[in-house]
Amino acid sequence: MAKRHQQLVTEHLNSTDTLSAELRALPNKSTSFASTQAAWRFYKNDRVTLTKLHEPLLIAAHKGIATQCNQYALCVHDWSRLNYRKHDSKLDKYQITHETDVGYDLQSSLILSDQTGQPLAPVAQRLVTANGSYATYQGNDLSETVENHLDEVTHCIGKLEQQNFVKPLVHIIDREVDSVGHMRQWEANNYWWLTRSKKTPSVEFQGQSMPCTQVAEALSFEKKRQVDYHGKLQWQWVAETPIRITRHAKPSQKKQKKPSVPGEPIDARLVVSRILSNEGEILAEWLLMTNVMAV
Repeated sequence: MAKRHQQLVTEHLNSTDTLSAELRALPNKSTSFASTQAAWRFYKNDRVTLTKLHEPLLIAAHKGIATQCNQYALCVHDWSRLNYRKHDSKLDKYQITHETDVGYDLQSSLILSDQTGQPLAPVAQRLVTANGSYATYQGNDLSETVENHLDEVTHCIGKLEQQNFVKPLVHIIDREVDSVGHMRQWEANNYWWLTRSKKTPSVEFQGQSMPCTQVAEALSFEKKRQVDYHGKLQWQWVAETPIRITRHAKPSQKKQKKPSVPGEPIDARLVVSRILSNEGEILAEWLLMTNVMAV
């Protein structure tokens, strides 16, 4: 088993097209089909579990965080839709949204260095199928319970925090998770987080409630660095300020109407990053909220 696993890892180590990143049979007397059969027998073996396969990646994450992170380890969570609409042999695919969006939903968590931004190791993955979900951090291989993205990533964060990495994790998630209810859950568990905010939600700034975009207009920006924006060098400007998140949580209304839920205020920072042209035109803007105060 160990030798076969080592060979499969080696078969992944090859120079190839970025759009064709699957494993390649090693040069030897065996045919490529024989390698495919051997891989299938390995993955079909009951002793080969997702948690076992994932162990070397967690070990790499622990080593990478210890040697390549300074204050924090950045943990990026995101989702990908794997479209297999034309693959009739895949019997566990499902319709994710519209009729041509058929396949699987994949959630991945990747550790980055807080010094260079370079990836260190993927530390969690979850694949949703028509039958349920598979995850590297759950006990059973298949879970028939499929939670929504925000609940599932909160569960994933809890599992990763149990790893007790040598540096604290900062969980970075796109604006899909601009959910004050989940932020309050993370606060209660002392998790560090950073999310991209939507423009309209209100926050408390200097004693007044206003949308994040209005807060951004009241800030003084500092010229930071030149960045490549659509093939041209433009300047990045950054501003930040303390804020409080006091609004009520609004649970998902998809299945049934639910009342808003009040909660404890959250002390956070609003960080606004802008790309400006030489004429001062705003070419791009990011509104970021985080509970990380010391950097």
